[in-house]
Amino acid sequence: MTLLQFLSDFPMVTGLEILTAAIIILVTLGIVIVLYLNVRNDFKKAREERLATKALNESEKNENDKSHLVTDRKTLSKKSKDLLGLIDQEIFNAKKGVVSALYFMDIDNFRSIAERHGDVVADKTLEELSNRLKRYADKSNVAGRHESDALIFYVTNTTDNDMIVATAQQLLELINQPLKSIDELVTTSIGIVLFPYDGIAAAQLIKNAEIALYVAKKQGKNRFAMYSSELIEKEQFNISYYNEIKKAISNDEFLLYYQPIVDIKTGKLIGLESLLRWNHPTMGILSPGKFLNVMDLTGDITWFGNWGFEQIVSQYVLWKKTIQVKDIYISTNLSPKQLMMEGLAKQFYDITKNYEIETEAFCLEIIDYYTVIKNPVAVHNLHDFRRYGFRIAMDDMGDQFEIIKDMQHLNASIVKISREDVIRYINQIEDADKIERVISVGLQKQKVIIAEGLEDPSMIVKMADLGVRFMQGYYFSQPKSNTEIVSIIRKPPWSVDQFNR
Repeated sequence: MTLLQFLSDFPMVTGLEILTAAIIILVTLGIVIVLYLNVRNDFKKAREERLATKALNESEKNENDKSHLVTDRKTLSKKSKDLLGLIDQEIFNAKKGVVSALYFMDIDNFRSIAERHGDVVADKTLEELSNRLKRYADKSNVAGRHESDALIFYVTNTTDNDMIVATAQQLLELINQPLKSIDELVTTSIGIVLFPYDGIAAAQLIKNAEIALYVAKKQGKNRFAMYSSELIEKEQFNISYYNEIKKAISNDEFLLYYQPIVDIKTGKLIGLESLLRWNHPTMGILSPGKFLNVMDLTGDITWFGNWGFEQIVSQYVLWKKTIQVKDIYISTNLSPKQLMMEGLAKQFYDITKNYEIETEAFCLEIIDYYTVIKNPVAVHNLHDFRRYGFRIAMDDMGDQFEIIKDMQHLNASIVKISREDVIRYINQIEDADKIERVISVGLQKQKVIIAEGLEDPSMIVKMADLGVRFMQGYYFSQPKSNTEIVSIIRKPPWSVDQFNR
């Protein structure tokens, strides 16, 4: 079929019909274009509105992050427990140029108070202190209990440094007044920060105040410290570790290990030295070198004194019942800060009385003795420890080996030779002759000499040649948990025949 034949089959289209079709197409196209433009404009407008809303939300979020203000500020009152919200409200309403001070207070040795009196009494004590603080505050202050054993006192419109210091002193005295809940005085350490210099929101102020608080505790407790930007770099590592330790104490993550003290003439176990360990949730069992310094600096070592001693007393009583342990003692180390606690000896004595066990079963190892005896409270505690019947071990020879001339009058029946001094003598390095002299004089004065850190037979032989009979160290056993040490208590596994001459 040709093209002409194909076209001839269709009816003829008039010019009018073509024009009509063209008009319809153009109108339809125009409508589509208009609709497209309207949809595009609506989409653009909606997108712009979303961006504007997002920007507004971001702005509001930033403002909230900046001030942490509660949603409904009008609902807050001075009686509210939301102290941070109240402080943020004061910050929000603060006039330009106004300086305010936040005093962040932590009750010293509070864990020890809770151990002695129980959690219920301890909580009542904190509530009493919180109410005392609120009564002391005026209408423009924010005061009360923050969390755990922390208290907050926020002073608006602080005028000068003298006013800041005067308020801190008054707060120290306020906390130290007699209590109804317990028959003892308590103290507090205070970290001080200033708005707006040290933070523009309550949470930020608290974070920086914790660093200043740590410094106050490190300096001796019952005092205050001002925050400064220099503290961040200097103390940030310690403060994070300090916070971890505080949490670990609450979570009962600390435990005691025990290392044998051996009589090399008989091979018998004569004692165990208790050693603190931290069962860290992620790093496992940590030795004291990882945390003890921070505990000592901040004063948490004083908490360990009471807690640790009660642990070894209760453990000893359990061993007496279950494995008939006898004729051995358990020793524990006391730092200068522990010994400088009023009534420490009486507290330890009361613990033994509660468990109905003799004090002679426990030995207190005194480190930094020549620092301790400069403090009258520590000297009084040492005297009382001996009066109550505790054994005392001297673990300090003095910088100039003062122990040699003091040996006759030393109020301790045991003298310990540290691992460092053992190595110094064995290698015949500086002051080796003085270490030998300490041992000789000690034996003459009927002191029990114990050498630490013995790791191989040659070390044992050299110390034995000096007349040292009692030793401890890795040769005999590493420190072990209370369950692992039982087999050694029942049957000492070492042979000492080669050391008897």
